[in-house]
Amino acid sequence: MPGRTTAAKRYAEAVVAIARAENSWDQWRKDFDLLRDVLGDPKLRLLLESPRVEPGQRREVLDRAVGDRISPNTLNLLRVMGRRGRLGMFEDLLVWFDEMADRELGVRRYTVTTPTPLSDDQRERLRAQLGASGGQIILTEQVDPSLMGGLVLRHEDLIRDYSIKTRLETLRERLN
Repeated sequence: MPGRTTAAKRYAEAVVAIARAENSWDQWRKDFDLLRDVLGDPKLRLLLESPRVEPGQRREVLDRAVGDRISPNTLNLLRVMGRRGRLGMFEDLLVWFDEMADRELGVRRYTVTTPTPLSDDQRERLRAQLGASGGQIILTEQVDPSLMGGLVLRHEDLIRDYSIKTRLETLRERLN
């Protein structure tokens, strides 16, 4: 998991300010998804983060790697980070940006763990209950047969455990 450096946060705040002013959230997310793939190449990453590579060479490598597939704003961000030797914190920037963009756009992400995969009907009912206060709901589903029934819902640092397994364990503790 990437860290959460202060410098990466400042870059993310700048990106959020631009996205807010230009209403370009979708473009930034699309560009960042592409860059996750491109910068996922270990050889390219090593080359871009190497202190032996001159900033001018770094810029050429970046231009060849992404070309015109990203917006000028995103390319400018990469060039600035490359020139300052900050490409190593790009993943940190992505973590901060995702969090800030979700907050700005009213997106809430939940992880739901169930003993069996959710049906389409169950998934829609859960989304409706979670989204009653408005905003977009994104569910990440996990399956854990040991739960026996019910579900465990996680949102940021809050965990709500409605599983049969936990209820049985609680009952066992009360009876002892």
